[in-house]
Amino acid sequence: MAYFIGIACPWILVVVLDRIAASRRSAELAAYGITTEPASGQSAYLQKPDRPY
Repeated sequence: MAYFIGIACPWILVVVLDRIAASRRSAELAAYGITTEPASGQSAYLQKPDRPY
């Protein structure tokens, strides 16, 4: 129980607060008419690397 209270609870709190901040940020950007592109599933570097090796 002490493990959960001491280690897991702070991380759960951080995740919840991050989700709230992300939703508010996207709502604010939408109010200004700014749309963001979702992140691609794969890195552009992996698709076209600078070095051929």
